[in-house]
Amino acid sequence: MANLDLKIKIANTVATTLLLGSHYGIIVWHPLASAGATALYVLMFILQFLLIGMTIYQWLPKAPKDVFEAIGYWYLGISLLASSGTILRLWLLAMLVVVYHRLRQYPPRHKTDHALINAPFSMLTSLYVSTVLHKLWALFAITRDSDLAQTIMIILNGIIGLHLVDYSYRKDWVFALTTGWVITVRALDETDKFQLTHTVSLIVVGILVSAVLRTVLPQFIEKMHRVIARWSNRVGERTPLLS
Repeated sequence: MANLDLKIKIANTVATTLLLGSHYGIIVWHPLASAGATALYVLMFILQFLLIGMTIYQWLPKAPKDVFEAIGYWYLGISLLASSGTILRLWLLAMLVVVYHRLRQYPPRHKTDHALINAPFSMLTSLYVSTVLHKLWALFAITRDSDLAQTIMIILNGIIGLHLVDYSYRKDWVFALTTGWVITVRALDETDKFQLTHTVSLIVVGILVSAVLRTVLPQFIEKMHRVIARWSNRVGERTPLLS
């Protein structure tokens, strides 16, 4: 496969460095001392690990040149806006959506492509969707302090994740699982403040997890079936015929 343009490689490397080096680079929208901080840190660690992996992967000869060219300099633009305010985050989200939809034209060739290219952008897009919704709802007291309004936001967030895993041909279980994780963090943070929101959050997470399992389990079972069939064929070939 032809080598990727050096300028794009450098731009992506700088983008990852900016995201990892900024306090706001990977979306933290609640206090560090909150009850859901541990769960958020785990999610951030996974995302940072995948972003670093993607940056290293692009330098390898086997990296898909066409996919990284489709991403272009959008990733760098995203990283530059990562620490911006609410209005600019709308632009950031729009840029992420552009990359997210461009990637649908390049289905992953194998698990490595999915883990190091598609998954990081699915997680980033899901996180920024959740964050932008939260920031928009926080702009006005009527939505910021209303249990009902916060519940509507959680339901809307869940519908987006459910659509992409259950009704979209992409079956993006990474996006849905990340959405469920973020909603869980929010539920842990607001156990006492918003009772209705807390209860609905747990229901939404349950629906998202079940949708993810409906997508992942059939693929896993089919893969295990192929592995068992292959082993059976090998054993059959090695077994001597009875005379």
